[in-house]
Amino acid sequence: MTEVISPENISGFVVGEGCFYVEFGKDVKYKLQTRVRPSFIIEVVEDDLSVLNAIKEIIGCGTVYNVDYGRYEAYQTKKWKKHVRYKVSNITEISTKLVPFFEKYPLFGKKLRAFEVFRLIVQKVLDKKHLEEEGLKEISKLVDQLHAVNKRGV
Repeated sequence: MTEVISPENISGFVVGEGCFYVEFGKDVKYKLQTRVRPSFIIEVVEDDLSVLNAIKEIIGCGTVYNVDYGRYEAYQTKKWKKHVRYKVSNITEISTKLVPFFEKYPLFGKKLRAFEVFRLIVQKVLDKKHLEEEGLKEISKLVDQLHAVNKRGV
């Protein structure tokens, strides 16, 4: 990649292409039978693989991989292009690298609102609130807020 990607460029790119979300649902493997997994992704067409690799290097965490939608025939008939994804789901990496990055290089608009709710959820997970009934209820409400911001910009 010949162009230089600055941290500010990354924040702007994330406003358009990034997603803060939480996998939240029933899972018998967990103490309260509910999985709470904060994650962050950027998904783009394969042509921008070098951009995702640069973002991963600058933020210092996460994984870049090919998205396999091959099992969905409709994508092929619609001339779907191959995609790549940058994902951060490790709670330690999220709390020590991803969150500080976006605190230092702020987002704006609804992506900032999503990040603020996401950051609250991450802190509750770090504080082990997801292992208590009351804490899980609080996280559930925050997850609902995050979904509303991601979907409607509320």
